[in-house]
Amino acid sequence: MINEFLRDKPLDHLAMLVAVALVTVSQFFDYFDDATTGFATFGENYSMDVYLWFGRSGSGWFLHPQAYVILVVLAFAFLRSDIYEHRLMQKFGWWLAAFLILVCTMPGAPLRAEGAGMGGIAFLIALAAAVLHQVARLRARAAPKA
Repeated sequence: MINEFLRDKPLDHLAMLVAVALVTVSQFFDYFDDATTGFATFGENYSMDVYLWFGRSGSGWFLHPQAYVILVVLAFAFLRSDIYEHRLMQKFGWWLAAFLILVCTMPGAPLRAEGAGMGGIAFLIALAAAVLHQVARLRARAAPKA
């Protein structure tokens, strides 16, 4: 069954499916490990006395409510051949998918929380898949027609 699923799928397609699966799994892990995550900003007269606190900690599902919809849409887009082979999907869909995976990982603390780290890796895999797809499209366009 797995061999049938993997048959005739190019490397870019498999990489994007791995990225979607990894960002889905990452949503079950912590994206912020505590509620004290914040950063300093400039106040009046450029003093560094104002702090913005996120004040939230939790898993990816808690911090990214948009991920419920985005991940289902991405799964359908890359698993259904009629959507995957559409002209607009082939042209713009890969870059949009990488951006949507990034949206599913923000906000997060990738150097402190496991889920955010996995989400960052998933975004890098999706970006690599989009680049591979673009290179394959350019090679197909440049190939001599018989």
